[in-house]
Amino acid sequence: MMKRLSIIIGVLAAVVLAGCEKTSSSGGPTVCPEVNQGEFIILSWSDIIDADAEWKLEKLKEAGFNAYLGWFKTFAEVDAILTSADRLGMKIITSCPEIQTDPKNVIEAMSAHPSLYGYHIEDEPEVSEFSMLAGEIKNIRKYDTERPCYVNVYPNWAWGGEDAYLPKLRSFLKSVPVSFLSFDNYPIKMVAGERKVRDDWYHNLEDIRTASREVKMPFWGFALALAHSTSEASYPVPTIGDLRLQQFSNLVYGASAFQYFTTWGIIQSSGVTGVYADVKRVNEELKQLEKIFLGAEIKNVWHTGKVIPSGTKKLNAYPAGISSISTGDEGAVVSYFSNNGKKYIAFVNKSCTGGLDVKIDFTTTAARVDKNGTESPVEDSYRIPAGDIIIFTWK
Repeated sequence: MMKRLSIIIGVLAAVVLAGCEKTSSSGGPTVCPEVNQGEFIILSWSDIIDADAEWKLEKLKEAGFNAYLGWFKTFAEVDAILTSADRLGMKIITSCPEIQTDPKNVIEAMSAHPSLYGYHIEDEPEVSEFSMLAGEIKNIRKYDTERPCYVNVYPNWAWGGEDAYLPKLRSFLKSVPVSFLSFDNYPIKMVAGERKVRDDWYHNLEDIRTASREVKMPFWGFALALAHSTSEASYPVPTIGDLRLQQFSNLVYGASAFQYFTTWGIIQSSGVTGVYADVKRVNEELKQLEKIFLGAEIKNVWHTGKVIPSGTKKLNAYPAGISSISTGDEGAVVSYFSNNGKKYIAFVNKSCTGGLDVKIDFTTTAARVDKNGTESPVEDSYRIPAGDIIIFTWK
């Protein structure tokens, strides 16, 4: 997530889901705490300090966030943010060094706060760290078996690259007793002055979906809210098209939580950034879409268009009840899923800069489903804005 790389800040005026039972690194069974949530987790990542916790949490809540993740230098700082979050009804994933030095007392004190959702363990670990992480989590679970432990894994340009990534994910999930699989991959970068989507991003989503389904575990995705540059790429100030493309792609692949890196891209000490309003709008849309996607069974995900991203599947045959689909050369992500006894198909425009024309024909009674769940008759064609989503249901 570039958090280990040198960042030049460029921000301008960002169901019940089951836990798991699997084999630990020592060979014995490890039971993960359940991740019980009747709503999507919408989480902002880091950059809050003790002194500004209350008002930043308030602004995050106003923007549709229900969770925050950050780590602190002392238990007193952790206690302060948990106290603020208790008052605001926010969820917190956090940690401090005292969890290692005085785990029993510190974990008991932290878990007394209703806002404590889980414990932050590590971001982007190396494969050599898996055993150590498993030990840290087991130590926490001596004193708290109810709350999950958070580890966020590298994107697929790490751990040996695309071909080696899925085996490393499987090794991680076998070794480290997490309750959900969190990953980051920020796909939209500037190349020769134009926005380009990373070639490997959808392959990353495919592997995350595959690995999480194999162990019946939810996964958490990210969107980038912070404009910055690294030695590898330049990431622009995100537009609403950028944000929608990332979060709606996460959504149709089956994500149950939607994270943003970082809070600094959304709120700074002087107030909210220019990205704040777009993040708020996307979060409102995710909240609306919750009633359609939360607890859904994602049966298949395909891609259309002239060029299909590496590691993905081309849409060659339609689900029963659909006679034709047309999305043009640019193409869409196409997700076929069911929920509450209804069948759905969703299209995400893969362009973060331009609209996409979609035409779909059914052989049976069908409806277009608005983000708020309202159904209307199917029209001849639709224009999907940059990165946006359109959904249909049929009998």
